[in-house]
Amino acid sequence: MSTTPSAVTETAAGIAVASGTLSRLLGHAAGQGRSVTAWRVLSGLDRDGAQRVGDLALQQRVAQPTMTGLVIRLEQDGLVARRPDPHDGRASLVELTGQGRNEVEAYRLRAYTALAGGIQTLPEADQQILGTAAPLLQKLCDELAAQLDG
Repeated sequence: MSTTPSAVTETAAGIAVASGTLSRLLGHAAGQGRSVTAWRVLSGLDRDGAQRVGDLALQQRVAQPTMTGLVIRLEQDGLVARRPDPHDGRASLVELTGQGRNEVEAYRLRAYTALAGGIQTLPEADQQILGTAAPLLQKLCDELAAQLDG
């Protein structure tokens, strides 16, 4: 099956709109008052380990002062802590605390539960399509991230 540029663009638009809506809805269902960016930072620290504030800002595509403010709030809430960077004494690394890790796990469980509830309302054939599409969407995210970072 050949797809025309306009069909690919329509597919891209549909995925972008749906993923944005899904992210916003899951953030609302599971976020308990924290921003989607805060949860992405916490999840990233859980997945990738301690990072510099500047690296977190680049990953989230926000200005460094914005990320600094977010890290300060997360630190005040006991979810992250800063420690010296062993490779650069002038810099510090941000890492999850035990409480932060627990919060991320609880957030994910709330989000997965909300999403699973929605998926269960769909016909079995649609559920199977989503099961097949999920790894493809992750592959697409990895490709886009490589393009943006490369």
